[in-house]
Amino acid sequence: MRGFTALAEQLPPDEVAHRLNRFYSLAATTIFKYDGTLDKLVGDQVMAFFGAPLYAPDHAKRAVQTAFAILEGVNTFTDRDQLHVGAGIATGVAFVGNVGGGAVADYTALGDTVNIAARLQAAAASGEILLTEETYSYVEAEFPGAPRRDMELKGKTEPVHARLIAVDKPGPQRSQVVRP
Repeated sequence: MRGFTALAEQLPPDEVAHRLNRFYSLAATTIFKYDGTLDKLVGDQVMAFFGAPLYAPDHAKRAVQTAFAILEGVNTFTDRDQLHVGAGIATGVAFVGNVGGGAVADYTALGDTVNIAARLQAAAASGEILLTEETYSYVEAEFPGAPRRDMELKGKTEPVHARLIAVDKPGPQRSQVVRP
């Protein structure tokens, strides 16, 4: 979510919880619809991955479909519930399994691919999905000519080449977008 800290400063805690819960419900339902794994809810973020524990050859496409559907869903919230959300997606090798030990263990995804996705998510503006070139190669037919951004991401020694998919806000001036 974008501007969440300022929102939390302006609203009573129960209203903040209401908005978070509405977003979490939308995100979880959409992730499960596209057979994703909901990894965690972290403050104003949701982390999910696709293709594990069961492999799906179209995992990258499912991730983009999910992000697109979540951003479209947020656009349908009433003004009272309006949230500003962006997404980041990376495709590649990751460790997926249990980490931790003893009484505390977490089934999660780790690695450079996960870090890139997190950095892209942080850089995405409201209504934007930033995805790596590899991810884009799976959805290029649905989003031809998506603008390319060469991005310097925190902790990365080389620029990351990303593509931008914008999910427009609803209303009379809404431009056409191609659904995945």
